[in-house]
Amino acid sequence: MTTSLSEPTALRYEPLRGLALWGEEEKAAALEVLESRSLFRYYGPALQRRVETFEERFAALHQAPHAVGVSSGTAALTCALIGMGIPEGGEVIVPSATFIGCVNAVVAARGVPVFADIDESLTLDPTAWEELVTERTFAVMPVHLNNAAADLDPILAVAARHGLRVLEDAAQACGVGYRGRPVGAIGDAGAFSFQLEKNITAGEGGAVVTRDADVHDRVVRYQDQGGQFTTSRGGDRGGTAGEAFLGANLRMTEIAGAVLAVQLERLTPMLRRLRDTARTVRAELADLGLQWRRLPDEEGSGGDLTLLLENRLAARRFVTALTAAGIPAGTLYQGRLVHQNPAVRAGRTAWGTAWDAPGRLRASEAILGRSVTVGLGATMTDDDVAHLVSSLRAAAGGATGE
Repeated sequence: MTTSLSEPTALRYEPLRGLALWGEEEKAAALEVLESRSLFRYYGPALQRRVETFEERFAALHQAPHAVGVSSGTAALTCALIGMGIPEGGEVIVPSATFIGCVNAVVAARGVPVFADIDESLTLDPTAWEELVTERTFAVMPVHLNNAAADLDPILAVAARHGLRVLEDAAQACGVGYRGRPVGAIGDAGAFSFQLEKNITAGEGGAVVTRDADVHDRVVRYQDQGGQFTTSRGGDRGGTAGEAFLGANLRMTEIAGAVLAVQLERLTPMLRRLRDTARTVRAELADLGLQWRRLPDEEGSGGDLTLLLENRLAARRFVTALTAAGIPAGTLYQGRLVHQNPAVRAGRTAWGTAWDAPGRLRASEAILGRSVTVGLGATMTDDDVAHLVSSLRAAAGGATGE
């Protein structure tokens, strides 16, 4: 039977992670905060200190001394850049395949994004960005895309050679590792997102992780009005390093902190299950000779299933076949690099044009455009996995005409 465009095929399973495991514990944690009437993280009638608890546990998970909960992943990136001391006009090298939040964060921190090629890991090509370094370059922002780490060691080596800061965007990789180390705590700072689709979620939220006490001090201050006063009350907040400065309000709420502390307990076993599922699927299809995305550290991944097809047309056909079978699949960012967004390309910020149109990165366009990512869900059954394998096999046969 042919399915019409007006009647989309129902998904066989939902490609959700933290949200799929949402249960009574999250509800109870949120309700306790509501009943305390202390939704603000710093004071209230019966303060629960849920954000503080989450920060302590999140820092421990990442084997780092400092974590700061904030309002979103984009806020986390902005705060991290401010924390590291980005100067006005400082350039930040960003991979071409990423979410627009990376660019927005650089702009919010008064910096200028510079776009670099990706390789077949779909993350920053370690060999291609050094030529972009100028006297204005402040930092590089490797993005751990879709639950797989960027190849950090060579990136860190280039950064060290030029005295650059390294900000890891781990928004899509909470709990992922790279060669035995948790991503987000390897560079100078790491930024995380807890938006609805992420590995742990409170609907929105973010966090900054760092080993640098001065970076931590500046992040704490910046996300809370510069740390110069407590809302509606007197007194100072924040550390003592340096002079006071003005900041923003990017604080995490107590409800978000409560929910995330519960979600955090589910993270490691969930990623282990998804990683095993991805490994099983690839092994079952080994005879097809499919080209899978290169994973710089498969053992540390969070369960990625991304193929690279011959070209864009083959990728579209593959996605069509999978979605017809109820498998959640698509090309990352619809095959469009971040600087192909009209506003990014024009350098059009809220206060005027900030940079000239960047050149095309044809190699990155080709890699991203022929990618197909299959979403894995935290509640997939063995039957779901078997259906996924058979659907991938059928889609591959259709792509080759077998």
